[in-house]
Amino acid sequence: MIRPECIVLAGAVGLAAGVGCTEPAGPQATPVQQRWEAPRAEPSVPPVARDSETRSEVRDPGTPSSAPAGTPIAMVNGRPIARDPFMALLVECHGLRVLECLVHLEAARQRAAEMGLSVTEADIAAAHANALDRLASPVNGPEQETLDEGVARRLLEQFLEAKNISRREWDLRMEHRAYLARIARAEVETLEITEPMLRQEYERLYGPRVRVRHIQLSSMAAVRRARALLATEAFETVARRMSENDLTAARGGLLPPFTQNDPTVPPAIREMAFRLEVGEVSPAVSEQNMFHLIKLEERITATGRRFESADHDALRRSLRDRLVAQRIDDLDVELFDQAAIDIRDPVLRAQFQRAHRGGR
Repeated sequence: MIRPECIVLAGAVGLAAGVGCTEPAGPQATPVQQRWEAPRAEPSVPPVARDSETRSEVRDPGTPSSAPAGTPIAMVNGRPIARDPFMALLVECHGLRVLECLVHLEAARQRAAEMGLSVTEADIAAAHANALDRLASPVNGPEQETLDEGVARRLLEQFLEAKNISRREWDLRMEHRAYLARIARAEVETLEITEPMLRQEYERLYGPRVRVRHIQLSSMAAVRRARALLATEAFETVARRMSENDLTAARGGLLPPFTQNDPTVPPAIREMAFRLEVGEVSPAVSEQNMFHLIKLEERITATGRRFESADHDALRRSLRDRLVAQRIDDLDVELFDQAAIDIRDPVLRAQFQRAHRGGR
């Protein structure tokens, strides 16, 4: 159930971290070269339960799902690299992340089916666009621009490379996100919006605000280089040169104004912004595995509009949108924690138990 008083929006895109490649368990019975050239037969493992007709098919349409037994995956100077150990290594190094992606998607799909809900290609496209918007700016607002297609593509490529995530994994996660959004919106539509909730939304939209610039960086080494440049160059100049956020870098790092209690702004950025004096530059603020240098540009006084004269229908729409966004993140954790997950592959089972020790 949604708690009416809990309307703080989590800002994460919700992409899981990768899993490292570990040494195989148990003694190695045969030399490495022999294992790769003539592997022993491995027992088949039941796949994750899913609808064979769904979009979550891991392989691309038209790609053969299997090859004749004994067919090598590649040849090197006439010597084969065998398929079975190659596939086993892929599972061991990257399988847990992909498996968890499919588990999250399957759990969301099942909940949607229980509620009589379906997801369309348009829903998935909307989830993709929303995720790109959140990548483009840590602060959302009415002044946020529509992403240019080229900028959006570069943002996504940079993100996937930084997180070592394939485009196919991203597509699966967007389908998962679309299911979560469909479920969350159905739940929020049944929620009674009270006057105190509307007043809180009014304060978020019309209270005192700040306008800031930021420089987004992926490492403390980059932070140090940026701070060195700030000693002699304007903040917006350094933002255009060094910020790793293409969209805001083009604006000299300028973000839409926000209020002190605006839950659509990550708390670390919000709290730092309101502590600064106009013209002051912050220490590095860590948010979503990135670092931000923040400069306070101006403080904006509250509007003179009274709550009674505000557009209450617009307030309700804004509030419901934020409640949906918050519920999406809560729902993801809830469905995963409630799922009965039986992993049959011993390598993946051991990795899963290590990753979720104490949590399941």
